[in-house]
Amino acid sequence: MRLEEILDLLGNETRREILQLLSERPCYVSQLSQELKVGQKAIIEHLELMRRVGILNTEFRKIEKGRPRKYYGISKEVILEIKIGQDSFNIASLSPELDVKVLDNLPRLKRITRRLEGVSGLMGEEKIQELENLHQELMRERENLDEARKIIEYLLRQIKAELRAEMNKLVF
Repeated sequence: MRLEEILDLLGNETRREILQLLSERPCYVSQLSQELKVGQKAIIEHLELMRRVGILNTEFRKIEKGRPRKYYGISKEVILEIKIGQDSFNIASLSPELDVKVLDNLPRLKRITRRLEGVSGLMGEEKIQELENLHQELMRERENLDEARKIIEYLLRQIKAELRAEMNKLVF
């Protein structure tokens, strides 16, 4: 999946609306057409483009009456990070995956990961409770990391500004 294709795909409001609906549940063409009040032909074109880019998959499901319907769903999670600043412009595509080397520097996250591995041995209410607890802990950890990231970005801007000022002194 190329970054340019994803950005182009997201540049269209109808495609963003389609992705929003598909993030909630898989849908077939006429469902999307009715909910978005867009013609089926246009929906099909948008869906086909997103499928070719690799962000959607399809599956046929039997229904009570008639032939099977083709359902569209999001095939993989993609995280885009866009940074626009006075001294920087960067777009990165991140694929969520587990890198155990990174966990060595993040002890709380490593502990949560170990607990998640142990959840497979649980069942029923106990498993549900542990998963809910882990979810809450991960949400708090995400908030902490987001705040730390803001501080890092602030400090990087400060350093760049200081460097620029010092380099300007040397030139003049």
